[in-house]
Amino acid sequence: MPEYQFLGETNAVPYDAFGHVVMRRFIDVADLILHPEKLALAASPNTPLTTFSGFVAGAVLNVFHVPAGFCGHSGGVYIESADSTQPSATIAMGDGNSTAGWMAAVALDGASWQGTIPSDFYGSASYDNYGYIVADTIDILHAVQPTIDAKYHVYMMGVKAFDLLGADV
Repeated sequence: MPEYQFLGETNAVPYDAFGHVVMRRFIDVADLILHPEKLALAASPNTPLTTFSGFVAGAVLNVFHVPAGFCGHSGGVYIESADSTQPSATIAMGDGNSTAGWMAAVALDGASWQGTIPSDFYGSASYDNYGYIVADTIDILHAVQPTIDAKYHVYMMGVKAFDLLGADV
């Protein structure tokens, strides 16, 4: 399935930004269809799309790029408006380890909010933080149904806690 990112997107957390970080992004799928140049395929991050018809079932959107040393402690999704053609569509929030590692099956059926902490999905060994020892992305998986006009907000909170001997470069 296709994997997208925002055109030219790089790390959402500066390499030298120690301390608490709140990353937020508003996703308006209809706007992305009208302006496909805002997106790129993850494999060609600096080449804008020329056409885009929405997220097919199984498509992944890299929402945030996080550097090695980032420790996430909570994230979530707020659904602002349902997808008019597929109100039973769902999304999941994950990363390179698991497409639903942070949160599984959030329905795109209207105004709702769902938040999560690492121990919900990554297990009790993660407790209240999930550490990235290599750079990764926080992703949204568009599961089951295509998505063409949903509007939703995604957030991730955490800290750039440590440097890993040049792993960020």
